Amino acid sequence: MTKISSQQLFRHPALVAAPSKFGHGVFTTEYIPADTTLEECHHLRIREEDCSGIIDDYVYALDQEHNESEDESEYYSLPLGWGSIFNHADEHNTEYWHDRERDLIVFHTIKDVSAGEQLFINYGKAWWETRELTPDNGK
Repeated sequence: MTKISSQQLFRHPALVAAPSKFGHGVFTTEYIPADTTLEECHHLRIREEDCSGIIDDYVYALDQEHNESEDESEYYSLPLGWGSIFNHADEHNTEYWHDRERDLIVFHTIKDVSAGEQLFINYGKAWWETRELTPDNGK
């Protein structure tokens, strides 16, 4: 039998989703210091061969330990919640990690973030190369 948890997922109260030059993004309405949890997200595990079209732009790589399964497929994670609208910046202020125990993606700040600032993650060089694109900041 599956254990049912009543624990609420955390989302920092100062976060807002708002229009940005990239569609929508995640912003903060107040100062947030480095090393602060921003959001805990459930996610869907999707096999690499099922990541096509627009879905491919929104999945995150899972670390190898999390990929272990009976088949040889590589899996990706499609974050639910606001995890899917963090935009890219080389000089990012946010990162994520997989909480394996609770099977969540957790976003956290890696730098101090001022009120009104957009929160960015770094998609990584491979994300841009596989799409034959260059980020707006050219890096």
